Amino acid sequence: MLRLENNHAALECRRTPWDERVFGFPCAEITRFIVSQEAAGLDLLGQFESWAQAQNLQFAYGRFEPTRLLKQVMHQSGFYFAESSYRIRHHKLQSSVSFDRLIRAGPLLETATKEDHEALRTILATDFKYGRMHEDPWIAQALAALRYRNWLSDLLVQQHEVYSYRLKGEVIGLHIQRDEGERVDLVLTGTKRSHALLAVSLWADALRLNRLRGVREAHTLISAANIPIINLYRRFEFQFEEILLGFHKHWPKFQRGKPD
Repeated sequence: MLRLENNHAALECRRTPWDERVFGFPCAEITRFIVSQEAAGLDLLGQFESWAQAQNLQFAYGRFEPTRLLKQVMHQSGFYFAESSYRIRHHKLQSSVSFDRLIRAGPLLETATKEDHEALRTILATDFKYGRMHEDPWIAQALAALRYRNWLSDLLVQQHEVYSYRLKGEVIGLHIQRDEGERVDLVLTGTKRSHALLAVSLWADALRLNRLRGVREAHTLISAANIPIINLYRRFEFQFEEILLGFHKHWPKFQRGKPD
């Protein structure tokens, strides 16, 4: 973890081995960057550039508050805008019983078995089309899909809760979350595109699961480009709290990220 700070800016970043497995070269995520003065921000991004070159980085990314100053210094330092996301939450899950009426008979939300994992990886790779890599115009869709496919293994190692959404024995969707006591982080939820009409039922089932466990609040991060999902979360009365802008940067050896 790299930490940089001066009187008017702060930056933290980390290497991302999960990205390196996909791209085949060193990558990093800037997990925190705040700036209140142009020169201070440029100074830290200059120090980050020196660290990146010493690490032989070829790709870096981060999500940040959409201030005018931050956008200015990111562009001046060679970063480009790639995507945006909304941070949203529902803080009254214990009052969401009315959503149970949206659960359709037939599909079952169950703890995923080891035998389900390959089907879940396939859904992640073929049916999820939004995210920081999918929306970057300089990254091939096949690589973005591979990153999502690999993500399941990392989430299992991190002991996230992984559920299969099953219809007549077939895995048609998934739900992955991280338990935070009375709060829950909804990491990934979705169905196969062939079963998109059951998406509302899946989300309602996931919310009921948490309500019955005593969870009071759910939060998640969603792509601002995914209009159907935005409308779905509005239907479930999630509050939109902030928008984050995703900036990316690549260096000369970034060869596997060519557009499709």
